[in-house]
Amino acid sequence: MTGDNMRRQVFRRMLAREAGTGAGPPAIAAASHRLYEHFARKLTPVIGDAGVAAICARSLHLAQRDFPWLATARGSNQGEGPCAGLQQSLEHQQPDVASAAAVAVLTTVGDVLASFIGESLTTRLLREAWPDDFAGDTAGETNR
Repeated sequence: MTGDNMRRQVFRRMLAREAGTGAGPPAIAAASHRLYEHFARKLTPVIGDAGVAAICARSLHLAQRDFPWLATARGSNQGEGPCAGLQQSLEHQQPDVASAAAVAVLTTVGDVLASFIGESLTTRLLREAWPDDFAGDTAGETNR
């Protein structure tokens, strides 16, 4: 998908910055949850709570291809938000695996969103959520 490589790189940097250097799984899980929640707050006015929940569920399902243990994240803590189970699942992984899975889910959220509302609006929403991180032109950065 257009923008996937750029989004993956940016989310990887953001997660590392948010979690801190040498972070363990609980810090990585908490950082990924904060990033997801921040983006969800930007998405809710555009696609509603049900849309955000659907995109999270779909993203977790798609990320299961590479991280089968994410299946447990999809079924737990539904009352606490659509991706609440992700945090608990990440806490039980090795740091590099937790980081890779968190980045995969965040990137997939962007990809799924782009498939519904288009790349341009997705990019605009990402820039509104994180103006310093998504300031570049996504079309020019996808082939890095």
